[in-house]
Amino acid sequence: MDVVAKADQLARQGKKIYHLEVGQPQSSAPKAAISIAQEQLGSDRCGYTAARGEPPLRAALVEMYRSTYGVSVSPDRIHLTPGSSGAFTIAFMAAFDVGDAVAVPASCYPCYRNLLQCYGCELVTLPVDANYNVTAVELAAGQAARAASGQSPIKGLILSSPANPTGAMLSPDELKGLCKLCDATGVQFISDEIYHGIVYSGAPRAACALEFSRRPIVINSFSKYYSMTGWRLGGLIVPEHLDACVDALNQNMNVSAPTVAQRAAVSALSASARPELEEHVRRYEANRQVVIEGLGRMGVSSSEYAPPQGAFYLYADLRAHGVRDSLAFCDALLEEAGVALTPGVDFEEPGSGLGEGRVRIGFPGATEDVAAAMAVLGDWWTSPTALRLRGLSAAE
Repeated sequence: MDVVAKADQLARQGKKIYHLEVGQPQSSAPKAAISIAQEQLGSDRCGYTAARGEPPLRAALVEMYRSTYGVSVSPDRIHLTPGSSGAFTIAFMAAFDVGDAVAVPASCYPCYRNLLQCYGCELVTLPVDANYNVTAVELAAGQAARAASGQSPIKGLILSSPANPTGAMLSPDELKGLCKLCDATGVQFISDEIYHGIVYSGAPRAACALEFSRRPIVINSFSKYYSMTGWRLGGLIVPEHLDACVDALNQNMNVSAPTVAQRAAVSALSASARPELEEHVRRYEANRQVVIEGLGRMGVSSSEYAPPQGAFYLYADLRAHGVRDSLAFCDALLEEAGVALTPGVDFEEPGSGLGEGRVRIGFPGATEDVAAAMAVLGDWWTSPTALRLRGLSAAE
């Protein structure tokens, strides 16, 4: 977040900024959703809704899960929230107690760690596999290690697929294996599916955890695929045993998700909005290729970043190129060249050392802007400052 604030400050001072740090689409919401929102604002009928959300939107979500994943979801298990952030907060409070051990992937969205620590949970960091994923293999190893050392068992697991910051995805079989292991060992699995829909050619199908079990908490959002970040609309699907608790928390903490956003979202889920949304995904995929080619010109090979199969991020490990302080590297790049990247220390376990050599490149913007940013980054890569930060000399 510091990078975003500094980039905005420099932009206000007149500096040209190339935004590769952003985690939100640069496109607008579907036209049909905007039209409905304008109509609702003009009607002045925008009071609170029920905490769970309005029935038409929950019914539309039931149909979306049926048609997309082949799963039957009761509308009574759907709880709408102000963005997925509101859903994470409620899910953690409902599912875990102070002192519970909750597992997260080594490379993950930083708010998982921050929120879980706020609620007094013990964080368990699971190493990712060669594809930057946590599968049943990693979870089982973590469980065995804690049992062998006499520690309390893992009570929860949260991860995303497609993932932030890596863009990596679990295959349906890998997700099924995780669900089955969690069910067998009493682990409350929270499946963060907010990047579903943003999946690229050659990637596995984005499966929903509810295809394999009725016990996961599934979190979703209208921010990413639907390009409705500022509308603040997300939600969660919960198992029956957590339903009453989640409803009470949602009533007390959020009252309701934004009414206008709920009504507009029904149109965003309609078939008429799909061509716009798929056009965004095609642009992200083109942008991904621009980033990959730009890194290739810098000498960064595909073995040095997570496979960007979905979302709109590429997570590069630049340690082989001498990067040892991603904060200093990103700060200098922003100051001198105006290119904003997110340092890996935001996403890795503090003290692990992994984040110091990694950066996240976000590519949800216009393709020409991403191309310009990668060109500037490539030029700066061999500048005196960059070489110094990489421990190299100009001769090298």
